[in-house]
Amino acid sequence: MNKIKLLVGISLFAFSAAAQNTLTLDNCINAAYAHLQFDEQSKLLNDGRTYAMDGSNYLNLPSLQLDGNATIQNEQIGFALPNTPEAPLNFNRLLINFNQAIYNGNITAKKKLIDSLSYDEQQQALEIDKIKVKSQVIGVYATLLVVRTNKDILQGHVKVLDKKYNQLQGAVEAGAATSSKLQVLEAERLKLQQKVDELSYTEHTLVKTLGNYMGTELADDVSLEMPTPQMDVEGALNRPELSLIDTKMEGLEAREDLLAAARLPYVGVFGNVGLGYPGYNIFDNTIRPMILGGIAVKWNIWDWNKTKNEKAQLVVGRSVLQQQRDRTELVFERELIKQQSEIEKYQKLMTSDDAIIEAQSKVSTSMSSELTNGTATASDYTAQLNDESSAKLNKELHKIQLMLAILTYNTLKGN
Repeated sequence: MNKIKLLVGISLFAFSAAAQNTLTLDNCINAAYAHLQFDEQSKLLNDGRTYAMDGSNYLNLPSLQLDGNATIQNEQIGFALPNTPEAPLNFNRLLINFNQAIYNGNITAKKKLIDSLSYDEQQQALEIDKIKVKSQVIGVYATLLVVRTNKDILQGHVKVLDKKYNQLQGAVEAGAATSSKLQVLEAERLKLQQKVDELSYTEHTLVKTLGNYMGTELADDVSLEMPTPQMDVEGALNRPELSLIDTKMEGLEAREDLLAAARLPYVGVFGNVGLGYPGYNIFDNTIRPMILGGIAVKWNIWDWNKTKNEKAQLVVGRSVLQQQRDRTELVFERELIKQQSEIEKYQKLMTSDDAIIEAQSKVSTSMSSELTNGTATASDYTAQLNDESSAKLNKELHKIQLMLAILTYNTLKGN
């Protein structure tokens, strides 16, 4: 275990030292998995399964038990005849008892199946936790992309306002424009800068949150690669929640088989070997060897419908699980339909984004000239600049939302 932790630590250190300049979404997800030690836990579960299987194998092996006892009694066993032997008052025996099942309804194999399915359930529960972490990391990553995009666009418009301010300042000094226009531009620039500062704090929080998932410190200027996922249309629904319910149903069926096996007859051999004082001949008052062997048959002919009632409970349990599975599958199918609609929506919106941006850009250029010439007010110009900013932001936002919708769709399918 220490070796695994060391390897994880080394890999995280190497990642932190060499790969912080550019992050991919897969980098972040895999680092989060490593930090939360999912692989190590999976290995522990596999080790536990191995120990459980090995332990069940011993049920097929003969049992040897050392049995010693010493007793004393108040009366001797004897006969009311002259010169007849008498048994001693105390019995001392040291025996090794032997038992070996020949047939027991194959209970061992059925118990091994139940134990194995129990570990399958734990593995699938672990996969459910992994998907939750994956979804959370995707959400933080996508939100950080949105915040940075918004920040970049606003910073670009701050620069535009600075440039326009410098142009108008010359005109004001020459008496060709009023100072009120400069004041309007300055006020708008300050508001945009305040929004940029707010986004910087949000960006810092998101970077720290992402680093917390990954178990490493990330610089605020760490670069994020834009994912380009492909929609998994052909793949079948492969959610661990459904697999977990299926495994639970298999477990109930296996328990039903175990109950049926327990009603079958047991056939085995037994024996013992050791020393007794006296031995089997209680009238021979010496230490004697004791050897015994035999065959045993056990069969619980009637259990007052106990097994029948337990089987009925298991059948009911399977029916409940099947209904739960059907409901869970419907939930995921509805979510997939919703996400598919979201994907189509953003694909359609992106087709018109470029045309809107181009139109807004032309209006902004025209109004910039009008502001310089005095035919437009500074308020009109800043309002138009905000419209152009919104159009550019919408395009980038739609791109990220499309990426997130595809990732969500694929994750919902269990891929």
